[in-house]
Amino acid sequence: MAGAGCRADLAELLKHELMDSGFRVSYFKSGRKAFQKLKSSPPDAIVLDILLEEGEMDGWAILRELKGSADLNEIPVFVSTALDEREKGISLGAKDYLVKPYKPSQLSKVIMHTLLSNGKQGQILIPQAFHGENKG
Repeated sequence: MAGAGCRADLAELLKHELMDSGFRVSYFKSGRKAFQKLKSSPPDAIVLDILLEEGEMDGWAILRELKGSADLNEIPVFVSTALDEREKGISLGAKDYLVKPYKPSQLSKVIMHTLLSNGKQGQILIPQAFHGENKG
């Protein structure tokens, strides 16, 4: 079982991979803070970890809220998690569901393909278990 440190390491790899691919990345360790941010400034895509901080809004709740919102339901959501529940994620509206561990470049390629086909520029929001927050 991976600990929080392992998740943070993968999160950093994903962040750098996405930034190296030309995406602008905002990430949050709190599901609630991430959801507040995306309501005020909707990103082009969301990378979502189902396993967010205990006691917080988890990834399933964020996915349900997003897909139930007329203003936000068109944002593609890419689940990146250790929880192997792909069928549930796709049925709730995730565009793709990647189970850790996987190569960070795999996530970049999936997002790039989706955004280019939608004519988007690539502002990504990642509510995931990170150690720091970057709201830039």
